Amino acid sequence: MATTYKIYRDGSEVASGITEKSYTDTELSPNKTYEYQVSAVNETGESELSSPVSVTTDYSAPESISVSPATNNLTVGGTRNLSASVSPSTAKQTVTWSSSDESIATVDASGQVSAVSAGSATITATSEDDNGITGTASVNVTQPVTGVSVDPTTAEIEVGATQQLTETVSPSDASNKGVSWSSSDEAIATVDGNGLVTAAAEGSATITVTTDDGGHTADSTITVIAASGT
Repeated sequence: MATTYKIYRDGSEVASGITEKSYTDTELSPNKTYEYQVSAVNETGESELSSPVSVTTDYSAPESISVSPATNNLTVGGTRNLSASVSPSTAKQTVTWSSSDESIATVDASGQVSAVSAGSATITATSEDDNGITGTASVNVTQPVTGVSVDPTTAEIEVGATQQLTETVSPSDASNKGVSWSSSDEAIATVDGNGLVTAAAEGSATITVTTDDGGHTADSTITVIAASGT
């Protein structure tokens, strides 16, 4: 009786009567490790199993990449960790990262985004196995307000007169420079949405400007005196 061989995969027999010293197993999944053993069969019976040999199959071809979070709103100096998932799951999951505008946002090899300046950028994850397979995430960076000042900080005006106040929001490249105005005593002085103060009666009032972003404030003290000739 000629010697033949049996093939075992992960402890289970998958082939017998093999006469060649090579065997092709076609019923395998991608990116999976299998353990193979072989026994010899002859007229005396079946031998002990050989020492196991581990075989890892190739990855599947990548088909798509999703990046999470897909939309990211950051302030200058902020960071965000992105993750990439390559489909199918049996494809190699390694990707390279890049930014469409590194003056706005950078990304490192692990997918951590750092916000550099106000604006928008697209972060792209590219399959290491196929650079034609990509996924993207958007990054919107804003510059937060750090403070506000008002000019003049004090003013003396007559009843019925007006005084224009001007705000300066910091930093100069703040994304939202919106402000609101208020008076501590509208019986003495009122203020409109543009910082124009109107004196109503003698006395003193504090005009406050408040930033929409962050609620930073600055004050101007308005002293109202009697109109000339009264």
